[in-house]
Formats: sequence, C-alpha cells, structure tokens
Amino acid sequence: MKSKKKEIDYENIQPDELTGEEADFEVQLDNKIPAYCIDCHIKMKPAKIDIKRGNIMIMNVSAYKCPKCGKELLDVETSSRIEREFALRHTEEIKGYEVKISSDGRNYLIRFPKELSKMLATKKFAKILPVDADEFVVKVV
Repeated sequence: MKSKKKEIDYENIQPDELTGEEADFEVQLDNKIPAYCIDCHIKMKPAKIDIKRGNIMIMNVSAYKCPKCGKELLDVETSSRIEREFALRHTEEIKGYEVKISSDGRNYLIRFPKELSKMLATKKFAKILPVDADEFVVKVV
C-alpha cells in the first residue's frame, strides 16, 4: 500500500514543519538582461552619465540611455549607492549636534542629546560605519 504524500500548505506553514538543511545563497541579477525604455519600448544602451544634485556632481556613473528619447536609467544597486553618496555629502550642510567624547580608560563614550534620545527610546543597538579617518556614520538598528 502506497502512502500519500502529505500536501503542504505553504501559506500557513509553521517553523516546526520545516525540515532539511539550512542553506545560504546569494541572488545575483543577470547583467545580460537588457533594459527597455518605458516610453519608447526599445532597448536602452549602456552609457556613462553625470548626476548632479544641488552643488554636488557625481561623474561617469554606469547607466542605461534610450537612443530615441534620451531617458536615463540606473540599476537598483547603482541608484542606492548614488543616493547614499548624496546623503553623506549632504550631512555637512545639516546642523548637527556637537557632543563631548569621554573615555572610561578602555572605551570611548558618546552621549546622544535629549532631542535625539527620544527617537532612540525603543532601539537597543547601533552600527558604526567608518567613512573617513575622522568621520563615522551611526546607524541605529
């Protein structure tokens, strides 16, 4: 007598119903898939473009350009990198908070101003990202 295979309800699966080995994988986009212009519906060509925002310009950015209408398109990774770059460069224009750096002998300590502490009330961890020798970005996670 053959036993019927149990049908799995993937919409409502519970953690204890998961079996097998855990696997790590990385999704890579296929760079060979062409980009198409949403207006002209034709294949866009790879191009190098300059992107300007305010008084900041980033030159020779890899992009796609429509040969008919000239519309330019960035892939998601490049777009995210450019947005981050503009945000980092813009931070110098933002009025920040000057705080004292203290030390307990082994560690450096920084206190957040009370205006910022209100936003951190539920957060427990921070990621410190070095940008330069004297510049860091603190990302609260």
